[in-house]
Amino acid sequence: MPTDTIIRLEDVNRIYHIGETEVRALQGVSGTIRRGEIIAIMGPSGSGKSTLMNILGCLDKPTGGKYFLEGEEVSTLEKNKLARVRNMKIGFVFQSFNLLARTTALENTELPMLYAHDGNPKNAREKALQALSLVGLEGREMHKSNQLSGGEQQRVAIARALVNSPSILLADEPTGNLDSKTGEEIMKIFVRLNKEKAITVILVTHDPDVSGVASRRIHLLDGRIVREEKS
Repeated sequence: MPTDTIIRLEDVNRIYHIGETEVRALQGVSGTIRRGEIIAIMGPSGSGKSTLMNILGCLDKPTGGKYFLEGEEVSTLEKNKLARVRNMKIGFVFQSFNLLARTTALENTELPMLYAHDGNPKNAREKALQALSLVGLEGREMHKSNQLSGGEQQRVAIARALVNSPSILLADEPTGNLDSKTGEEIMKIFVRLNKEKAITVILVTHDPDVSGVASRRIHLLDGRIVREEKS
């Protein structure tokens, strides 16, 4: 497995102001993630998991500190450049799937390519079909989201996250809306993608079954890393 660093955080802080109240969501978070790792970020509600996920996913910027993604300091990028980094390097999988309901699995999977400045519809379709095949949805490509089971919808969400060949898959409670058997099948997909495609997988979860696939677990409390565990 490659050992080069894909993510580096240096003393990252995130402060929100709600009225006159100052909320320190992250306080001095530092660390590295190596290419090809599976990482679980864990902690109770309010520990800073979501804030850290948003910063790692380039959806938010730190108030202080530095974030390097593949050697580039992305914490200083302006909004358009940050959006391009996000679209090309990071695939997102959410608990609630976030699919367009009356749109086919294929069309949902093609969606990120609309923002990738790839003007070739044939190329986009081929990439989407490949991504759907990777998650075991051959034959279901033309089914609309509301005709698919929860597990199939999450597979579409994973295919959509894969379609731009990202370096990182960032999954926020990816089995939260699924029964345990289906959740286990979804986690097997993440593990397979990690092994076969060397994709770095970052799981944000409170579920010990989900975190069990990780090579390392990072525990947050009150915006700080309080401990790390290796498998």
